[in-house]
Amino acid sequence: MSIQVTRETRQASKINQIFAKIDDSLTQMQGQNIVKINIPDLEKVGKHIREAIHSNYNAQIINSDIFIKCDGQNKEEIQAELLISARAHNPAWVVTLNTICVAGGNSYQPDIGIWFQKPTYAQRNSPIVNRCPLPNVYIEVFYNQDPDRRNALERITNVQRTHHAVEFIGIALPNSTFPFRQNPFPWAFTVPATQQLNQRPSQAPYIIYWNANQTPIYYIMDWNEHLPLRFGWMLKFNLVLSVIAHP
Repeated sequence: MSIQVTRETRQASKINQIFAKIDDSLTQMQGQNIVKINIPDLEKVGKHIREAIHSNYNAQIINSDIFIKCDGQNKEEIQAELLISARAHNPAWVVTLNTICVAGGNSYQPDIGIWFQKPTYAQRNSPIVNRCPLPNVYIEVFYNQDPDRRNALERITNVQRTHHAVEFIGIALPNSTFPFRQNPFPWAFTVPATQQLNQRPSQAPYIIYWNANQTPIYYIMDWNEHLPLRFGWMLKFNLVLSVIAHP
């Protein structure tokens, strides 16, 4: 009994130390879209401590780094629009926002995750302790500037190394104080996107789509176009552009 109490006391002390460093870092890094905090030897802490960090800060943990997103309304509205669209396409899918999943001891938090098969109740309830699997479709929405862009792409790269079957999409938004131009033909049907590039565009909005060979393909986003994905859902660019075009 005393051994158990000592273990729990040490665990609580470790959690308090980590929480104190996170709180201090968040105070110093106000105004950033994503906060990256390094905690030495974080890989060595138990899964229950990692679960506590996630529960308290809705954070993802990769090696010794903790990532905490500070998304604005535009990002969250885009995420919600894509969630509604994906669920309408296939009601059997599990589509969620910012759900923690686990791969190789690290925890990841895609902005939109689509699971073709529902994780277990235990995995949905305590995703780190019970190792909620990666989604079949992993979508990140980020601003086209570092560190937001860099951190999003690094997370995707980390997962891609060992999970080639996951379909990855990155959506880059302009970091501008002015809205995107209005749709000149709002009544038009959408057509497949054709503005492909082999290298990342300098200006957003654009989409990065990793094909079956994990090669990134870049699409300039324009009104009334869509990106057909491998599993049948069409990612309509208007869902994104209508949010950032709103004054």
